Amino acid sequence: MRDQARQLNIQILRALAATLVVIGHAFHDMQALKGAAEAAPTWLDRLNWGWGVDVFFVISGFIMFFTSADGFGRPGAARVFVTRRLIRIAPLYWATTTLLIAGAAVAPQLLNVPIGSGSHVLASYLFIPDLRPNGEVRPVMALGWTLNYEMFFYVFFALALLLPLRRGLAALAVAFAALVAVGQFGPWGVTQIDFWTSPLLLEFLAGAVIGALMRGGARLNPAPAVAIAVVCLALGLAGGASASAADSLLRAFRYGLPAVGLVAAGALAPNARPSRAVLALAFLGDASYALYLIHPYAIRPLRVAWQAAIGDALPSSLFVVVCLGLAIALAVGLHLGFERPATRRLNALAGAAGLLARAAGSTGSAADAAAALVASRELQSQRG
Repeated sequence: MRDQARQLNIQILRALAATLVVIGHAFHDMQALKGAAEAAPTWLDRLNWGWGVDVFFVISGFIMFFTSADGFGRPGAARVFVTRRLIRIAPLYWATTTLLIAGAAVAPQLLNVPIGSGSHVLASYLFIPDLRPNGEVRPVMALGWTLNYEMFFYVFFALALLLPLRRGLAALAVAFAALVAVGQFGPWGVTQIDFWTSPLLLEFLAGAVIGALMRGGARLNPAPAVAIAVVCLALGLAGGASASAADSLLRAFRYGLPAVGLVAAGALAPNARPSRAVLALAFLGDASYALYLIHPYAIRPLRVAWQAAIGDALPSSLFVVVCLGLAIALAVGLHLGFERPATRRLNALAGAAGLLARAAGSTGSAADAAAALVASRELQSQRG
């Protein structure tokens, strides 16, 4: 983003969203550790930690619009957008999916649901919604269901980039509103149609609208921004259990509206001061995608080890704290050791390919192509 201080606000919200999801899954596994003699779950167990996913969706729409707004109507902008998004999302997801498949061959007892057929595995890698063996619409790596929505939004956003800004955003709004309207007359009995017409699409759209408002100069003063954020955070966490597919529109309002309010408060609030704490949270926001994908690899093995080695010797609630710490440590290592260097390398290669294509297309000259390659290598060395 052009406004780095505002980027800190959004990065902190990304860290919050990922942390909420991790805590929710840790609480779920904590229940398996509780003995029959233990008391009923505390009120913390009953909070809607999964609401972090809705916050992620709104943030995604916001970032896509705000960082790509200058590309609307420009030749090549859609191609660049799709390339960068694939580079950002696909490698880590494919790597963790492959790791899960390999792990299933070694320790299948750690899986809640079997891997499934070859076609299901292929659909998972291609971000196509498909039924798992237990009937859920989830990929091999269950958390990837959110990425199936992400990729769907990328396609429509790339098409919107072919138009001027206002027309592109309007077309995006009409398309998503129409898809959600179609979904309300379902279920249609086709997995992909039922999945891609969910009201969750409106959360991405709302994020894009927030980006447009920010670009247009909308701002919130500190006091109302904090008040809105606190109220929306409370409403989101108190939203209750996930609604069923039949209640999908109700879910969009119950979870989506607080998520939209929270992201709007963060995006439109005054600049965050880059203190050590803020920068640390922003860094966790950088690693939030890794945290989202890797945390099951921390929670499930830890639960097995905890049950075998500790049992009831320590409070089961401590398990949640340890899960969060371990998941963050793994995520930071994955972010620094794989995600960041892979993204940098692939972006450099994509830049080199683009330079070569433009040089060959404009003059057909080998000298121009060579010059483009040299320029791309210089760019790569600067990024490294």
